[in-house]
Amino acid sequence: MWAQDWGQDRTAIAAQVPKPRVVQHRGRRYSIRLETAFWKFLEYLAGRQDVRLGRYIAGLAASYGGNNLSSYLRVVCMLEAERSVAEAILDPTRDSLLTLVRDCPSPGVIVSRSRTILGYNTAFAHWLGPGPRVLAGSELTDVLQVRTTLPLNEMWTDMITGTQGTVNAHVLRVSPGRVSAAQATIVPLRSDVGEGFYAVMWLEVKRPTGAAKSEKSAVDRRISEPETLPR
Repeated sequence: MWAQDWGQDRTAIAAQVPKPRVVQHRGRRYSIRLETAFWKFLEYLAGRQDVRLGRYIAGLAASYGGNNLSSYLRVVCMLEAERSVAEAILDPTRDSLLTLVRDCPSPGVIVSRSRTILGYNTAFAHWLGPGPRVLAGSELTDVLQVRTTLPLNEMWTDMITGTQGTVNAHVLRVSPGRVSAAQATIVPLRSDVGEGFYAVMWLEVKRPTGAAKSEKSAVDRRISEPETLPR
């Protein structure tokens, strides 16, 4: 049906011809060739941050470092679109869950049924370390190596069906010049809205005092009790 619908709308398809544009920021010029839909979406993303398109693209270019900026911008657009769809799945529980994870001092990341990263807190970003990254909208295993006692796909299916509760895992992040490892706890959460399932993964990192652990445990209890999230 999807292919038939788009096949009938030939005008929309024909309009998606790559168009070259030159944008600039602080004297630096970027010559980019993109389809109309991507240009419109990049303008939307820049407006959402209340910056000009040139500045927004310059920021992305600074974090890229490759030799095909147009391709990179397409990927950014697709990831942002996927993240927006994934976040919509969390409504109306999204805001409360994001707030709980954001306020926790331990690294935490929210993952959808399809293992798409929906959000994460500052502690998680700090644990990953410096460097270019686009996390929201990415598949979890594209960002981290996640090792469980059984294959992750099998464990994930069991969590979705409710036959598996909390899962302990070992996670690894490999980036140029840096390897980060931590123990993790994946807490499955079920809801009567959206996809009906998502999960929060907490990383257990060493801290100088036990305060962070106790604060994390308090937040963890708040999202895991009761087992179903509020409507």
